[in-house]
Amino acid sequence: MLDGRILVVEQTTGRVRLVVNGALAAIDPVLTVGNVNIGGNEQGLLGIAVDPGWPARPYLYVHYDYAGTFRIHIARFTVGGDLSFTGNGSLTIDPATRYDILTDLPDNANNHNGGTLRFGPDGMLYISLGDDATGCPATDPTVLVGKILRIDVSALPAGGGGPPASGLITPADNPLVNDPNANARLVWMYGLRNPFRFSIDPVSGNLAIGDVGESLREEVDYATVPGSDFGWPMREGDIAGPSSCPGVDPLTFKGPIHVYTHSDGQAVIGGPLYRSNGGPNSFPAAYDGDIFLNDFYSPWLRRLKGSGSSWSLAATPGQPNATDWGSGATWVSDWLETADGAMLYCRMLSGTGSGPGSIRRIRYAAPVAATAPPGGALEFRAPYPSPARDLVALDYRLAADASVRLTVYDVAGRAIRSLIVAAAEPAGEHHVVWDGRDDAGRAVGPGLYLARLSVAGAALERRLVLTR
Repeated sequence: MLDGRILVVEQTTGRVRLVVNGALAAIDPVLTVGNVNIGGNEQGLLGIAVDPGWPARPYLYVHYDYAGTFRIHIARFTVGGDLSFTGNGSLTIDPATRYDILTDLPDNANNHNGGTLRFGPDGMLYISLGDDATGCPATDPTVLVGKILRIDVSALPAGGGGPPASGLITPADNPLVNDPNANARLVWMYGLRNPFRFSIDPVSGNLAIGDVGESLREEVDYATVPGSDFGWPMREGDIAGPSSCPGVDPLTFKGPIHVYTHSDGQAVIGGPLYRSNGGPNSFPAAYDGDIFLNDFYSPWLRRLKGSGSSWSLAATPGQPNATDWGSGATWVSDWLETADGAMLYCRMLSGTGSGPGSIRRIRYAAPVAATAPPGGALEFRAPYPSPARDLVALDYRLAADASVRLTVYDVAGRAIRSLIVAAAEPAGEHHVVWDGRDDAGRAVGPGLYLARLSVAGAALERRLVLTR
């Protein structure tokens, strides 16, 4: 996210796309990263971050598998164009401005690459790396696999070039800063299998990590102590792992805050540690400090709430069931909290290559208190069937004659179909059918929708799901 603009990386093309006011920028793509290895289904252009000093420091950072050398690269590019967003918002990036920061991160396997770049509130750049399918090296701080790295990019010279001397990017307060090995001095956390996605608490700087398991467990880790070892491959979630690693003390391992089995999903995605930022779409204070998560292969979204040192799935009125905060989110690969307090999530192409992918928004809408119209209670019944493939019945009852509006909204809060527009309706039962089309007659996509019935100052809402 960049001052209201959205940067999107395409894993298999190496392209960086820029979305301005809901549409692709005039210059598209804004960058194509060269020599991206897409040989494995987990390889490619995997992560991006914007320098926290923007626009005075107009830099983008990318995480990608480099073709030909079996290495992961972390690189920086210098951005030109409308940096301060005073015009059309378009940006330009000359590939020649690439500055290679790290070029020797192992990538011998075509999976377990990590892929997240995040800046913390301390201004440091955090980098996730998978174990490169090696197991025990994840517990060895001198081997840069199965780790979260923390580096300082503030002193790097302008323009292209690199890589820098290790000492130039090593923060003085990293936990292993006095280790004789230069690799170890960059390590922030270790003992991870594939921390594909993690988030950073903007208040405390703590990390919420989704670590993808092997055959039995998926786990969420909450990293509060720098230098923690999360135990892979000697531990998988809350059970013994597949390997025993010589010289490693299991008594030092930090356990996960949440696990689930592979009957529930197979690739955890660590979502944001949410902080209400006061924006117009911020969630209530009850959400502050909660951790969101999903599984790439499963349709659910979930929410973890902490109490002291323990965490549990939160229960919110209106959830689809006791464990899931939301549903319909298969193939979600990343999350982002925005400046207005809403959350974005990225839905990739499916595993079969079908699409399209999309960026979707979840925003908080305060419940509207329903007041009864003249003459008695208003009833707005649950839509049926739901889920539905096309036709959805929306039944309601008026206790007295009243002016009625009935509108269908998408999850971004946009009105997509006006079924009844300020019509005078008589008291009694009413039956309306939505055919799954917008006001222009186009079929809408599958997903969650909201039907809102407004009657004489009262308003009631019902959720419905289209599957197509």
